Amino acid sequence: MVGVAGDDVAYNDQPDKQRLEAQIVQRMFSTNKDGLCQGIYVVTPSGKMLSRVNAGWPDPDANQILRNIQQAVGRYYQMPKGDRLFATVPDPVKDRIVFKKEEFSKPNGTLDLRVTKRGYAYPGMTTFDERHPKFLGFDRLWFKPSEWQQFFPPNLRVGAKVQVKGVPFERWVLHNHMQQASNAWDQSHIKSGTMTSEVTAVNGNLVDLTLRASYSMKAKTQWNEGAYEGNLLGKIQYDLGKQAFTKFDTVMFGWHHVGIPKSNMHVGEPSQWVATYTTINPLTDADDRMLPGNWYWGYGLSWCKTR
Repeated sequence: MVGVAGDDVAYNDQPDKQRLEAQIVQRMFSTNKDGLCQGIYVVTPSGKMLSRVNAGWPDPDANQILRNIQQAVGRYYQMPKGDRLFATVPDPVKDRIVFKKEEFSKPNGTLDLRVTKRGYAYPGMTTFDERHPKFLGFDRLWFKPSEWQQFFPPNLRVGAKVQVKGVPFERWVLHNHMQQASNAWDQSHIKSGTMTSEVTAVNGNLVDLTLRASYSMKAKTQWNEGAYEGNLLGKIQYDLGKQAFTKFDTVMFGWHHVGIPKSNMHVGEPSQWVATYTTINPLTDADDRMLPGNWYWGYGLSWCKTR
């Protein structure tokens, strides 16, 4: 039995529809009696739809979800084995399609940070809106060596400072790492702000730095009329001998205004306070394939080809 999450949009946009994987997904959703292509589904390995699992909206109904899973298991074992399984195991090369995001990878030496973000309570909120404090946002924030090296002053002595500009300053806010609800920002929307990095201690090979930043943002486009005001404080430690970060912890606190609320996304007051925390990603195994939320626009295939 196979669990399928998400929707079939990526498969519909995939030009290589001849592969068996694409055909299985198209077959599965073509028989979906709900007429929906979003959610979590249970299907057989052969691609036969058994059940839509998720239930309750906007708040999940755990009891009904369990019943849906149980019903799907029952249907699975009532089916003839020949209907629910493939006669042969699919070939992982010949039968599988590759999406562009699978071609994306972080360059060697990339500073890999995990982002956790949560909004504070605001008037009129409901769980229909992803800004609700009940929800946590998780993301990744990546800086390749040519970017994170800008956090270091030319002379690593106590009191030395450097003003951080360009990508290392901008990426914290342009790709929605600092807010719960995504908006489309670009460089012109950063109206003011600075980022400085200061050496606060040197102990043998260990160099400690303090990162401080402020941001004032305002957009007025068809996609975003929002605003953001925020401040960041970070503590960094780098081991010169190992050429590796031993600590990279930052907190960011800001006020986010969505501009014009959208009826299919927002409920209640359009403004709220948001807290964001970043730390070195603790996941190091090969199965950790979580990419930054805006990898396609914020990083891209050209980004991952250079250090």
